[in-house]
Amino acid sequence: MKKLLVLVLVIGFALCNVTYSEVSASDRINNEVKDEEGEKQHNWKKTGSEFEMIPADTHEYTVWHNFIKKKRKCDITYKVMTEVWYCEIHHHTKTEVSLEETIHSHEHS
Repeated sequence: MKKLLVLVLVIGFALCNVTYSEVSASDRINNEVKDEEGEKQHNWKKTGSEFEMIPADTHEYTVWHNFIKKKRKCDITYKVMTEVWYCEIHHHTKTEVSLEETIHSHEHS
């Protein structure tokens, strides 16, 4: 059963690569690839990006100071980047959000 599943996945992946390679490299560079109906696909251009700091959570960690065990809190903050893309042909927009960094308020192991 596992061999059949792996075989189906490999064939599906191979078919995806064949249909993707039919588009010429120059068309991909110019973003002027046409679909089956002859209409131009999206011509995405980056219009802006923004970084945002989002406070997420806190957790405790243990510190030894003069042979005394102490617990301290560490705040976790996520640095998130949002990119906005615009297609002038169809007047569509899309956004991509990615996690750039996880920041701890204190360095600990």
